[in-house]
Amino acid sequence: RNIIGIWSVNAMQLKSKKLYVIGDLLAIVLAFCLTTLARFASFQDLKLAFSNWAGFLLFLGAYAMVFLFYQPKTDIDRRGRWEELRVVLSVNVFMALLAALALYLSDSRQAFPRSFYLLFFVFDCLCMYMARLYFKSLLFSYYDRPENKRKVLVCANDSNVIKVLHKLQTSGLYDKEIVGVAVLGDRNGGLRGAAARNSDSSALLSASAEASSDSALGVSRLYEVRRGRYGTYMVSVEEPLDVYARKQVVDEAFLSLPDYDRKGLETLIQHFEAMGVNVHVSINTFGLTEREKAVENFGVYHVLTYAPRVFDSTELFLKRGMDILGALVGIVLTGILSIVVVPMIYLESPGPVIFKQTRIGLNGRRFKIYKFRSMYMDAEERKKELMAKNEMNGLMFKMKDDPRITKIGKFIRKTSIDEFPQFFNVLKGDMSLVGTRPPTEDEFLLYEERHKRRLSLKPGITGLWQVSGRSDIQDFEEVVKLDCEYIDNWSLWYDVKILVQTVLVVLLHRGAS
Repeated sequence: RNIIGIWSVNAMQLKSKKLYVIGDLLAIVLAFCLTTLARFASFQDLKLAFSNWAGFLLFLGAYAMVFLFYQPKTDIDRRGRWEELRVVLSVNVFMALLAALALYLSDSRQAFPRSFYLLFFVFDCLCMYMARLYFKSLLFSYYDRPENKRKVLVCANDSNVIKVLHKLQTSGLYDKEIVGVAVLGDRNGGLRGAAARNSDSSALLSASAEASSDSALGVSRLYEVRRGRYGTYMVSVEEPLDVYARKQVVDEAFLSLPDYDRKGLETLIQHFEAMGVNVHVSINTFGLTEREKAVENFGVYHVLTYAPRVFDSTELFLKRGMDILGALVGIVLTGILSIVVVPMIYLESPGPVIFKQTRIGLNGRRFKIYKFRSMYMDAEERKKELMAKNEMNGLMFKMKDDPRITKIGKFIRKTSIDEFPQFFNVLKGDMSLVGTRPPTEDEFLLYEERHKRRLSLKPGITGLWQVSGRSDIQDFEEVVKLDCEYIDNWSLWYDVKILVQTVLVVLLHRGAS
């Protein structure tokens, strides 16, 4: 504890990302040394190995790129051991991919044998994981001491005080300690109601001349939180809120006041600011629900952005990078397949071999989708005649034995070859490798409000509903449900998982239509 107390002079150092970056860099250095010893089995060759410094710099550069573009959603001090292990493995996988790409492009793959790189990433995972656990143990040991915790005064309404306290106590506030609770009534009448229910509150408000400030603040009850032998308990405090906050140790104030008016809230914040107390205001104080949100700049305004899912710009950037790499590979495969597929399509049904159709993309954007043509040229005209045989409930058309499909069309649909030209759509940015199915204009114009949410991400060549047995789904609402589930749970790893499942579906011919 003494070492921790001396070394951790500033608690913010322990919570700073810079400290963990230093730990990661030290882990890379140690992993490189261990790998060199394990691979060459001698300290004598260590100097020789370090003379080839390009490999070491490659690892550092790969880590720098991963640090810039990969940011886990949960802060490092709030991640459990298993989640931390997953993050460390993710960082090292990204590093390995970047290192492999750099080696391939520079044609310097012989700098070290492949076994060296494999050993390095094994050692780096272990060293990086242990370093992060060590720094987090220092952090938690520091805040285990009560004198190092930030003292918090909670201000809530009668209607939500129990809920607020429960949420705060169960939210893992390892670095904070609740020292007081002020129950504030509604300044538009709620205070009088609270006072009528509690005779102590009326006595409190008339106890002294200083109580007039509490009346202005709308305080009905004030409690001090104490910790005894048998746990935590609260004791009623018979003095005004501003007097209590001025005399006691209060570092921060947390306000959750949905029944409070704006003027009273401003007055309360000003009281705390005048004492140098940091104030945190819960979003529900302003009558806003606690859906997913982000604080952003909108021109010169600071705004709260509400959305069904707030996407991290860095993750979207990485998704786009994965799309470009995948599209380039897919276009090469498309060119190879075209040598065989194009003549077969044309011989059975003369006409353009690439089918182009207007589809609806991100948030309603129109674009032309590309496919190998699998139907006869008059397919769109004949669709109206077949609508009565639609096997899909809702805003999609689906027919098992569609007479408009050519013989070669059945084959390329069953093997999903018809989808390959969509890699050009991915490269252009109209689509993604993984996303939701892009609807036709006719379908889109019939959408209800809840349906459009499935377009809040770019449409994809494949998606969750395609790998969930797309030939078995008979209800459009089920498609919407799966697409929204994908959006709500989206991550880069989720995309990778769906891509792997897509390959299995295609190879095993499951769920194709």
